[in-house]
Amino acid sequence: MALTARTTNGFEYKQNKLNGIVDNAVKYELTPGVAFSEGDMVVLTTGKVAKAAANATNVLGVMAETIAAADNPAAATTYGRVHDNPYTVFRCSFADHVDSTATGGTTTTLVDTALSTSTDDYWNGALLYIYEGPAAGSIRTVKDYTGSSDTLTVEEPFPTAPTTASKYILLGAGGSGDVINKGSIGVDLKDENTIDANATIASEAGPLVVLSVDPAKLTMDVMIRKHLYK
Repeated sequence: MALTARTTNGFEYKQNKLNGIVDNAVKYELTPGVAFSEGDMVVLTTGKVAKAAANATNVLGVMAETIAAADNPAAATTYGRVHDNPYTVFRCSFADHVDSTATGGTTTTLVDTALSTSTDDYWNGALLYIYEGPAAGSIRTVKDYTGSSDTLTVEEPFPTAPTTASKYILLGAGGSGDVINKGSIGVDLKDENTIDANATIASEAGPLVVLSVDPAKLTMDVMIRKHLYK
């Protein structure tokens, strides 16, 4: 069974990085007839707030309140509060990461022939988390990947060698060099309330920078890097 864990309420407000500053949110005009949920990441389209989508850049911020479509009628002008401070940190769920089972390993490697990724170094720098079986609880960074044998070599040894009973997740499969870990820049959205852990980030086109990852809960703490207001 794949790892299932906490689901956030979209992009949950966590803190502001500036000491003593609280992001109290600012009112913006909403696109009429659209329902918005607290935690939705949003953009400005023709001067009105709209939900962000995959590949969105220069986002405005995150909705600070829920507004039903009935409360945002087409015939009226409705305003909603948005967390738009560029120093705000949000916690959000991620999806579409690799979730698989090892086919072998040692105290410094995990092998998974199901990866079928022939390019050497494809997974270098990725976050690897074993959540079940031998070495469960281990969070490691991939130091080297050998494509011909689908072998992931980690920076620090596992407490015990992974086996065919070891289940794990791996972050970032958009392409060679598109791995995700703490400090990753250009991470993309899956939709307005989920992070894409299979994002193509080599071009740094995505709006998010990763501050930390909690793989057991499938969440990341992020800031908006490609922000409309910097």
